[in-house]
Amino acid sequence: MTLNNRILFLGLTSVLLLAGCGPEDFSPGPITEDPPLAEICTLANCGGCCDPITNKCVEVRTNDACGVTGTKCTKCATGTICHPSQQQCYTPTIRTKIQPLRATIAPQDPADNSDWDVDGSPPDVVINLSCPNAQPAVSPSEEVESFTPTWVKGSCDVLSTDLLSAPIQFSVIDVDAFFDDPIASAQYQITRADIDRGVLEFTGSGALLSVAFQITTYYAE
Repeated sequence: MTLNNRILFLGLTSVLLLAGCGPEDFSPGPITEDPPLAEICTLANCGGCCDPITNKCVEVRTNDACGVTGTKCTKCATGTICHPSQQQCYTPTIRTKIQPLRATIAPQDPADNSDWDVDGSPPDVVINLSCPNAQPAVSPSEEVESFTPTWVKGSCDVLSTDLLSAPIQFSVIDVDAFFDDPIASAQYQITRADIDRGVLEFTGSGALLSVAFQITTYYAE
């Protein structure tokens, strides 16, 4: 092959190679959505609310992500919470339950150093609890014959705001056949720290050596 023929051949080869590269060879890849259309949060595919930034479904609602099904999530303002069934932020009614738990009674009545009962048996102990604006006004516990009684009844249930604005009162008595012997009585102003702690306990050196209450706070519908 002569030099001129070789140059002509190379030129034809280059033209053929270029001709084989159509426009489709240089086209961009397939267009994608961000997020893909199938993942965009809607009422049809989300049982919770939709994150306003990522547009992803938030299945479990919290105070930081609350909203009606298929709508955008919102963050509840301070003092409000996400209602579990209404699926929107609301200002709750906060109530507190106070339940007498246990006590320790002195072995003898310190008033006269006598036994609580004539037969020397332990006292039959009842605690009466009064809370501000509670109904009923006085909540008596069950009667327990013991120097260390425990109770499951006798609670009061009140608005937390009422509980923080006025003291509770309680009296502990020994129930007898003819007349009841007072063991101790007191009043106390519950604080926010008491509510946060969840337990209120007093100790003493008289007839009532100790008494404890459980404090439970909850949101009322």
